[in-house]
Amino acid sequence: MFSIGFTDEPLEYPYDDTGVPAAPGRLVLEKSMEEFLANLHLWGKSDYESHWTRELKTLLDGNPKVALVVSYNDPHPDSNMEIWRAYRDGELVHFQNQLPWYSDLPKEFEISEMSRYIQDREIVTAEGNRISEWDVAIRDIELFLKRSGKI
Repeated sequence: MFSIGFTDEPLEYPYDDTGVPAAPGRLVLEKSMEEFLANLHLWGKSDYESHWTRELKTLLDGNPKVALVVSYNDPHPDSNMEIWRAYRDGELVHFQNQLPWYSDLPKEFEISEMSRYIQDREIVTAEGNRISEWDVAIRDIELFLKRSGKI
């Protein structure tokens, strides 16, 4: 089972700037439900949804790795975003959560091309710790896009 989207919960205001809302969302990865708050300062809900659809379609088309951005804000060096890296491995897709710092990205960084900036899949950190992963069948992603009317 796979899905990504916004919940019906009201907007939240968790940031220092109380004028910046965040939309509650949920990512379903088989039996696991991961919640997120999407910063709505630069992107609206439709921007996130279009991004997710575009990235998931490229995964279906054979791209070996994509990044699903679930929270994007002003790219200041001392802040970060939240993404879910997705790595296609045959009929499976491995998902890993990441909070990349803007200071670690190239200066010419373009959010629309976030997938270019993610590393190849690793399953163990430099310190020898296993990286948490959630596995989803590629057919479940295809079913989600079909049910959503995206393909």
